[in-house]
Amino acid sequence: MPSPSLARAGRPITVVDVARQAGVSLATVSRVINGSATVSALKREQVTQAMLALDFRPDPMAQGLRRGQGNAVALLVGDIAQRHFAELTQHVQRALEGQGYDLLLFNLGHQQQRLEQFLARALRMKLRGVVLATSDALTRPVFEAGRQLLAQGVAVVSLGQDLSREGIGSIVHEERSATRRSVERLLALGHRQVAYVGRVKGSAIGTERFLGYRDALQAAGTFDPVRVWDMSFRYTAGHESVMRALDEGISFTALQAGSDEIAMGAIAALEDRGLRVPQDVAVVGFGDIDLGAYLRPALSTLSSSPQLAATQLAELLRAAEAPAAGPVRIELPRELVERASSQGARKP
Repeated sequence: MPSPSLARAGRPITVVDVARQAGVSLATVSRVINGSATVSALKREQVTQAMLALDFRPDPMAQGLRRGQGNAVALLVGDIAQRHFAELTQHVQRALEGQGYDLLLFNLGHQQQRLEQFLARALRMKLRGVVLATSDALTRPVFEAGRQLLAQGVAVVSLGQDLSREGIGSIVHEERSATRRSVERLLALGHRQVAYVGRVKGSAIGTERFLGYRDALQAAGTFDPVRVWDMSFRYTAGHESVMRALDEGISFTALQAGSDEIAMGAIAALEDRGLRVPQDVAVVGFGDIDLGAYLRPALSTLSSSPQLAATQLAELLRAAEAPAAGPVRIELPRELVERASSQGARKP
């Protein structure tokens, strides 16, 4: 129970009160709060029980300042204009706040130079952690800067692409195998002319998604590079590529998109040309952004787990404050969400 005198005074509980309640020194309380291994089990238990009895909660910002760090985590996103990154940012903010962190958001705009410039000054910012949330293929200077931050006690986590081989903890979704399952489903529905729109080069994640598409069609003997359109992940990419393909007379009965935004742009182009989805062309997106379920026809897609990824991220950042055996790699599964945009079998 909190001390009656403190309760009457209505003042905040401090480490002085904890030390008095536990019968130990202020230095011992500080070492327990900061996770020092030099405190005996008995004294650690005394301090812990005193904190519980007084309902004392350490100030994470004050702790960070004492360690020479702030309490902010920088989230570097590929492009906040893309709905996927906007949704991810919301979940990351909630998860970090739940762990007592503050969020600093930096929009890279898919520019490698911005990322390198930020990392060059990150140490001076006294950050607790840096989160790389970009689909763009990264360069050696980025890996080296990340390792330098880690060596200085700044947690670095990749959210989206696997950098564990570079010594950076990573939270990823399955990409290649997920796209392959999606295209195999289109093949099972009788489609043989399946097109692909998305980033094929310059994006580690985009390349993995394309390879899954290619794997499925090569196994079926129907892969044709003329139906592969290397574009950005934006709405306009889907619209422009489909319009151009139709103008050039390229035939396709199904389309696997590298993002939901691409798929939405593709559907708009098909409708502009009087083609029906899915009767004339089946369309599948990637990422399951919230808007997709409310389109008409509702968009089939491969699921994403931004909330789970954000929760795992917060836990990984917290775990990074203690020594670890090596970089952690967490892979989250994707599921094929079949909706109206691809339903209705095309009979062979």
